[in-house]
Amino acid sequence: MEQEKTAGAHEARREEWRRIIAGQQACGQSAAAYCRERGIPAWKFSYWRKALNPAEADAAPRGFVELRPPRRASGVSVEAGRWLVRVEPGFDAATLLRALEALSAP
Repeated sequence: MEQEKTAGAHEARREEWRRIIAGQQACGQSAAAYCRERGIPAWKFSYWRKALNPAEADAAPRGFVELRPPRRASGVSVEAGRWLVRVEPGFDAATLLRALEALSAP
């Protein structure tokens, strides 16, 4: 008899969480926003979503993803006489001006 009550309570809890999860999916809000507005702990929502739909949790692709380093913006190189000056993106114009003045001094 006690097991029947426990099983019934568990099924009622599962049904309640199915309703909550369906509500979140239907409203279009993110899970975090939906939970925050309703005072639902996000960890609990996540737990029940995975527990009620394990196939969805396993549907995420697994494996390695190729990462490519971001391309750096190219700088400028200026050759003047025996000097080669390279200027990288984000350079300080005042520093460049002082360097060029120093290089052109007799």
